[in-house]
Amino acid sequence: MPAPDTPLLQAHEVGVRFAVRGGLWRRPQFVRAVQQVSFELAAGETLAIVGESGSGKTTLARALMGLVPLHEGHFVFDGQRIAADQPAAWRDLRRQVQMVFQDPFGSLDPRWNVHDLIAEPLRLQGVSPGPALTDRVHELLRQVGLAPESASRYPHQFSGGQRQRIAIARALAPRPRVIVADEPLSALDVSIQSQVMNLLRELQRAHGLSYLLISHDFAAVHHLADRIAVMYLGRVVETASVGALFSQPAHPYTAALLASVPRVGRGKRQPGQSLAGEVPSPISPPSGCAFHPRCPAAQDRCRHEAPLVRAVPGEAHRQVACHFPRVTLPVVAQDRAAVGAPT
Repeated sequence: MPAPDTPLLQAHEVGVRFAVRGGLWRRPQFVRAVQQVSFELAAGETLAIVGESGSGKTTLARALMGLVPLHEGHFVFDGQRIAADQPAAWRDLRRQVQMVFQDPFGSLDPRWNVHDLIAEPLRLQGVSPGPALTDRVHELLRQVGLAPESASRYPHQFSGGQRQRIAIARALAPRPRVIVADEPLSALDVSIQSQVMNLLRELQRAHGLSYLLISHDFAAVHHLADRIAVMYLGRVVETASVGALFSQPAHPYTAALLASVPRVGRGKRQPGQSLAGEVPSPISPPSGCAFHPRCPAAQDRCRHEAPLVRAVPGEAHRQVACHFPRVTLPVVAQDRAAVGAPT
């Protein structure tokens, strides 16, 4: 696994919020969809972002792509700072970072044939129509396991797995260094998912790609990822290598997530208590630790004090935000903002 000592991509205390109107005479409220999220991604590495629906993982991915605006924080790509007030930097980033969306049919324009869908990012880079453009499209189709002759067909003429291969080929067209994959397997049949997972691994080895994988599928995460960041209510609550997180989760939320799914390769569940209740409203989150209403280990301190970010001794790049983790951890940083919606 590549060690993220010299990261290709970094997020520094990234925050995204959305205004929610409360009525004619009420002041607008805010949903803090992402709060002070930081992570690192090395060249050739796969970092998975996991969590329940509403945890903020897709919003984080869309913020990286510039599809939703940053409210606070910034990204750094290959040493270049990318913030909300730097539109030129965002344009440079989009040449290096591409996205594969969850729904391969919805992300492909049904009015365009496969050739035009894959050629569009090449045209935006200045590649003129002609034999060179067509050759590149055919090469990309072969790389994802499709025949070059399929370039004249339209998305509705392909299966779901084939459409996702087309979406991957389109993402590869500008030769990116990072691919953001937002639930790339969830819309596919189980029988096809393993084929697409293997394709992603092969492309990573062939091109030296880094992946930011957004997923709730722990089987896919176990197969594809090097490290995992667990999000809850907009915050990262634990970051660890795949092996460390699956064998010894430090945060109660991580342990509950693993207890709720069959254990990979063993046909049984992880020991621990499954999750109860629903994710709280991000408009009015709980005080203290946001997970405490659902946490079986919650104590009075958890209800009033936001947890610090702590490092696991002897495990590089592993951190957890919990007052009572499953291992003893020294404090390395403190969340600066209080949990709650801004006014």
